[in-house]
Order: sequence, then C-alpha cells, then structure tokens
Amino acid sequence: MKNAEKQIKSWEYIIQTKKEYIDFINKIIEAYDGLGNVRTIDNQNGLIKILTNSCLLDDMDNAIETLHKKNIEIEVLERREWLGVL
Repeated sequence: MKNAEKQIKSWEYIIQTKKEYIDFINKIIEAYDGLGNVRTIDNQNGLIKILTNSCLLDDMDNAIETLHKKNIEIEVLERREWLGVL
C-alpha cells in the first residue's frame, strides 16, 4: 500500500436531531471509547457535528444506525472529510 492510502484522516458528520437528544447522543458516542467527539453547532435547532477518523467510519455508521433503530431522531446531513473547524 502507498503511504497516502495508509494515512488516517479526520472525518465529520453533520447531524440533524431534536434538541432534547443532543446530550444523549453525546453520551452514547463518548461511551464508545474513542469513537468520536460531539460538537453542538446549533443547540436550538438540534444541529450537531461528530468528529471521528477514517478508520472508524463503519463503526460510526453502525452507532448512528443503532440510535435511529432505537427511535432517536438522527439524520446525517453530511459525511465528509473534516474541514478543520471545531
């Protein structure tokens, strides 16, 4: 493999949820040791960002899908390489 292919990159998920779910989602993501960090973009409108790395994208997708299956309103608006803004 080339060095560029092995490089771990930071990724971000822009998530829409309900205001009342932000703290719960944060605690769940934190409970998966090292899976990601949750940042609130707009508390009133339930807009959050989850930061993770390229090695954990499948795990993050599974965590989000599990939350969705547990009737937590969570919608991924964007999944992209991190733009460098916390």
